[in-house]
Amino acid sequence: MNFRLHRSLGPVPESLFALGVLHRNNDDAFSEWRKTVKVRQGRRLHQLLSLAESLAASPGLLSITLSASGKVRAGVSGLPSPQAPSAQASPTPLPAFLREFAEEAIQPYWPRIHSFLESEREASGRLMFTGGMHELFRAMDQGIRWQPPVLTIPSDRARPAEVRLRGSGLLLAPSLFLSGPPRLFLDEAAPERAPILVYPVHPDPMMASALWNLTQPKQSLSALVGSTRSAVLQALTESRTTTELAQYVGVSAGSASQHASVLRNAGLVSTTRTRTCAIHTLTPLGEALLKGPPPEPPAHPG
Repeated sequence: MNFRLHRSLGPVPESLFALGVLHRNNDDAFSEWRKTVKVRQGRRLHQLLSLAESLAASPGLLSITLSASGKVRAGVSGLPSPQAPSAQASPTPLPAFLREFAEEAIQPYWPRIHSFLESEREASGRLMFTGGMHELFRAMDQGIRWQPPVLTIPSDRARPAEVRLRGSGLLLAPSLFLSGPPRLFLDEAAPERAPILVYPVHPDPMMASALWNLTQPKQSLSALVGSTRSAVLQALTESRTTTELAQYVGVSAGSASQHASVLRNAGLVSTTRTRTCAIHTLTPLGEALLKGPPPEPPAHPG
């Protein structure tokens, strides 16, 4: 069976899941984001919350499919256009409304969100390579079970959903804003294409603080100055467990864990925990820091 890991769904699909996070107030990792977005939306906030309620009541209205070229497409069916906040304003078409929300609520944070999701994908790829799909699903801790050819997925209903996978396999995509159990999306118009399993990956409080802070925190950057943490960054060009990292750098396991925590707080390292160990991976932001700024173009003679 062909299982593939997708980097990310993209800002627009994430914005659809983000509507649900905006509607709830019990996700501490998103409290800073929620507060900022609500202030920015102003009078349009009621429209967003109404749309979130509709999607929560009818999850089947949301569709996520993969085009023939491999691009993720998201859509919502059966919903009326949001009503204008006043009689003088005309209703905004739903597609444009969602694009505007994605641009305002997701796009400013997207480089950091993408880095976080990419590091999660890399860690998942290592688990899948070393332990197979059973180990990957076990590490996700989402209640997913794989008994070929049947995939069992937990749901909000009394019984979990069982899906018989075909030769097209399965595409797995992490999502920052998806709440609740994983969601499986089937393309009814093209059943020969692989279904997409979207699973939630939520940041810890330190990573969340780094995600929502649009200005690079000076304290985190100053904490990176030093030969040991530079060595840790160099070591994590390949994913390593805490023990492997300690052996590579030449420090104790406790010291390696502490250095990884500081780097994770700065958004430079991602950590995935399994039942037996913690696996540290360099994020794209950390890779960019190691590479340094691009060389300046040669000056042209005047």
